[in-house]
Formats: sequence, structure tokens, C-alpha cells
Amino acid sequence: MNDHLQPEPLQSSANEEMVLMRVPQPIGYVRLQESLDDLEETSADVALLFWILALLFFGLGDTVSSFMVFSQGGAELNPIMRWSLGLPGGLLGFVLVKTAAISILYAIAFFWEGAHRWMIPILLILAGVYLTTNNMLVFLDIR
Repeated sequence: MNDHLQPEPLQSSANEEMVLMRVPQPIGYVRLQESLDDLEETSADVALLFWILALLFFGLGDTVSSFMVFSQGGAELNPIMRWSLGLPGGLLGFVLVKTAAISILYAIAFFWEGAHRWMIPILLILAGVYLTTNNMLVFLDIR
């Protein structure tokens, strides 16, 4: 029974003898499972970072820069967000609709398995950077 766990000598290219020891199957499986768990934790950490950036750029950056443009008499071009400004509360309706949209997208990404769940926050980051930059250019009258 222990003979399959005995070291086996192998010849390397430099004529040195290397000794390899076979790993029993249960240990190999446990280590593989631990590696997969570590990878899943790292993936969750990266996804969390992307969501924080998405909230900063798309949630906060676009909203604040939009309010800055509105304060100078600017108009919202997105028809859904323009409709939200007409809700009771005005700017509060805008924030609530944007919060609902981000929440729905987060729920979709949360239940979406694998690396695909990163696509939604990455797209929100890109949209947020674009929208915030565009709003600031309009606010500063550079455009």
C-alpha cells in the first residue's frame, strides 16, 4: 500500500537525479479546492472594487455634475432621467431613478456567474467617466 507513495527518481537534463513524491488523491483535491476558494475570494474582491468605482463615477460623479449643469439652466438629454426630474421632488426623483437602475444592475450582476459579472460595473465605470466628463465640459462651457 505504501509502495505507491515511495519517491521515484527521475533523470533531469543536467544528469542530476530529481526525486518526486506522489501526492495522495484526497490531499490533491483539498489543495485544489482551497485554490478555487482563494480564486473566488479574489474575484469577489475585484468585483467589489469595480462596483465602488462604478458608484463613484456613474452614481456620484454623473449625478453631481448633472446637478451642476442643471444649476446653470442645462437640460437632461436622457428621456428617462428627464422624466424623473418631472416627478414630485425633482432632483430627488432623479436620484431615486438612478439608484433604482444601479440596484437592478447590481442584482443582475450578483446572480450572474463567473467573470461576466464584471461587465456591468465596468460598463458603468466607462459610462460614468464619459458622462461626468461631458457634464463638466458643459458646466465649464468648454464644449
